[in-house]
Amino acid sequence: MIRKFDNFLIGLLWLLSVTLATTFWMNINYGFNVLSTAHWAYLSELQASRTQVKFDFYISLIVALAVGIVGLYILIRPRFRKIPTLHASVSMPPTQSPEQQATTPIISSGVPQPAPQPVTPARPMPPAAMMSRQITPPPTATRIFTPPTPKVAPPALEIQNNNSEIKNIFESLGYAIKPTKKIGKVVNPVVTLGYDSTVWIVSSDVSVDDMRDAIQTIISIFDDTLGDTANDLTVRGCIINTSEQSDNTDLITTFHDLDEFRKFMNDIPNTKPDDFDSDLFDAISTYISTVTNYIGKE
Repeated sequence: MIRKFDNFLIGLLWLLSVTLATTFWMNINYGFNVLSTAHWAYLSELQASRTQVKFDFYISLIVALAVGIVGLYILIRPRFRKIPTLHASVSMPPTQSPEQQATTPIISSGVPQPAPQPVTPARPMPPAAMMSRQITPPPTATRIFTPPTPKVAPPALEIQNNNSEIKNIFESLGYAIKPTKKIGKVVNPVVTLGYDSTVWIVSSDVSVDDMRDAIQTIISIFDDTLGDTANDLTVRGCIINTSEQSDNTDLITTFHDLDEFRKFMNDIPNTKPDDFDSDLFDAISTYISTVTNYIGKE
């Protein structure tokens, strides 16, 4: 396909070059513009009225047309590779008689060969059968298959079950779930939005530093896209089954198990404020979904 496109461009360039050269030649010698329809109409009127036109005028047009066609053929004509053939003078190996083939020593690669069979002159063995007797295939090396060492998979099932329980807790309290694959180093967190514009990021078996980085990542996006309006949103993080000893703050809260987290969330009612605006909440919810989808694809 590329070869055809190259030929098309080369041919087009050649025809344009010939056309420009012809136009220049005809203008200089005869004052005739090849690209002008008025000049062609005037030429047809001269021919209709049998007015004599210089003979070399027609010769110039014919030569220009021939040069364009011949040059175009030379440029884009197919070129075939020449493959050398064997000449008849190549010497062929001499053909051995059955008796000579039977007495020919067999070259062995160290593998024991079966005893040679006697050859009966009255029934010469066909070449294929003799080849099957003389040539012994080398023994196939036995490969010792070593199974790969199985990799120890992380307890993803346990984390997935915890995430399902976390989602159930938030859904029972009326929070809007915002699915995402990851936020920073926190994989498959549970992100929710409350009626008071609080964004919760909850995950199991993650470090406090990873959760802090995830919160900082989403806050940075809020600041870059919302400006001063980002102050109306609150981001909080929760870690379940953490092995680190860390003091709880307004930013991150740690829990030993799901029961402790469920009790904590039940003590924080997800109630609508007095000035609750459903249209504004829907807009914020759509914005949070866009942000979580964007972060999850990074």
